[in-house]
Amino acid sequence: MEKHSLNLPEGYDLNSQKVLAHFTAQLDAQLEQLKKAVGGMTVNELEWQSQPGMNSVGMLMAHNAIVETFWINVAASGYQPEPEGHEIIHGIIGIRGNDDGLPLAEDGGHPETLKNKTLSDYLHMLDAAREATHRVLKGWSDDNLDVTFVLEETHEFTRAWTVYHVLEHFISHLGQIRLLKHLMKK
Repeated sequence: MEKHSLNLPEGYDLNSQKVLAHFTAQLDAQLEQLKKAVGGMTVNELEWQSQPGMNSVGMLMAHNAIVETFWINVAASGYQPEPEGHEIIHGIIGIRGNDDGLPLAEDGGHPETLKNKTLSDYLHMLDAAREATHRVLKGWSDDNLDVTFVLEETHEFTRAWTVYHVLEHFISHLGQIRLLKHLMKK
């Protein structure tokens, strides 16, 4: 019988961080799925758009790295998006929070900020974002997932919602990346 299970990442205390450890295991599993989905893609494929105004695989990979870094290392850590948020994101993944080109104009192309980036460049962004996520979440506990933070004085979020959002956002764009790869075949 084939066994299916999650690999819990190292460094989490299963007495006080069991929920967080399982969340990060799910997030890590999705990153591995993304890496399999994009394996071997060329720069041209990473920048391909089905038509102007549509996202490219590279844009979506950069966007996933930005969003994960933003929610965990900026917003949930008590920083506002501007100006410090963009600098924190840049320090972690090497691009700023608005360098993914999203939202894309109706006739927009792959952004100049991402031109000629290789698969290795995008995977480096995603891996750096994940390392930073683990560093922050290892300082949280399951008991404080109801702690809230305020963003731009208009929205209040719990840590629990934040980890959920990072996972569901990542999965959503992974599906979009898979669809784009399918469309490239036509």
